Amino acid sequence: MMKKVSTRLVIALLLASLFVSACTALGGTAPTEKAIEINPNEGETQSAVTEVSTPTMRPTPTETPLPPVNPTEAPTPTNTLSPYDALIFDGVQLRVAGTFDQAMAKFNEAIKMDPNNPMGYIQRGITYSNTGKQDEAITDFNYAINFDPANAVAYNGRGNAWAQKEQYSQAIKDYTKAIELQPDLAKAYSNRAVAYMLQSNPTQALPDFTKVIELTPDDAQAYYNRGQAYNMAYNISSDTALIDLCIADFNQAIAISPDQPEGFFTRGLCSSYKNDLTSSLADYTQAISLNPEEGRYYLWRALLYPNVGTLEQAMADAQKASELLKDAEMKATADKLLVDLPKVPTLAPQLTPTP
Repeated sequence: MMKKVSTRLVIALLLASLFVSACTALGGTAPTEKAIEINPNEGETQSAVTEVSTPTMRPTPTETPLPPVNPTEAPTPTNTLSPYDALIFDGVQLRVAGTFDQAMAKFNEAIKMDPNNPMGYIQRGITYSNTGKQDEAITDFNYAINFDPANAVAYNGRGNAWAQKEQYSQAIKDYTKAIELQPDLAKAYSNRAVAYMLQSNPTQALPDFTKVIELTPDDAQAYYNRGQAYNMAYNISSDTALIDLCIADFNQAIAISPDQPEGFFTRGLCSSYKNDLTSSLADYTQAISLNPEEGRYYLWRALLYPNVGTLEQAMADAQKASELLKDAEMKATADKLLVDLPKVPTLAPQLTPTP
């Protein structure tokens, strides 16, 4: 009986974390289930590390790269760019560095230099969006679209701003238009899929994530995102065929990028649906080794007891989860485990004294 109760608790927590995290504010650190995060600096001339994150995170602004005048030479303000493009280049670099006011000054100067060029409005719109000013961002993307109605990047950027305002249907319309204009714009497919996920519609998200994988087959994030879509779809439909698809995508994501703890954690969740708790234990343990400050990993590992693990380890994990978790509901679960775990009968055979 206790074993069934424990399993129901795991499933309830999984569902709660998925849908609570779907309401998480943009850019916040979600103590709930993580799945998808769009890199806000995609296309920057400096690379940025994408932290794997929630089905949860709203799509965030993507960048448009500056094409070099000489394709064989890297663009710099001194060797290949016009004065206008040099301002845009400098502004992008400043934004990457987090100096938004200085970046904004560069974009303002570029717009003043050439008020009919959509690039200045696009980059200023991205900066507004990055700083939480979505209405101003939408206005700038409107300007860009007015000057260049066939600019897919402008529609994608405006879609991101709508998504951050939680107006997902409007965002989906803009992402769809961006895809019509540029069918190989991977981020538009990814962003549209995220918007579908935030509408709790993973079935519609799956074809878009599959298209992203076709366009960027070596991108671990693309497999991770689709794996999370399978994960959410399983939690909604209980279609067991989705579990193996989920695990296969996380296998691929981990093979490409083995240092991302969320890949191991979510693969562990999928393994638990198949009652392969030994694999779950191994994946949660690996996730903890990669990020020992994430409380969810300890909580889920504690929930594996008494099916696998020891009471001592489960108690230590629940205590660690209670210390690390910020989400009140999940912390309460950890605290309750600290009370209830000692009452759970062990599944190991009990030895009786020999007379």
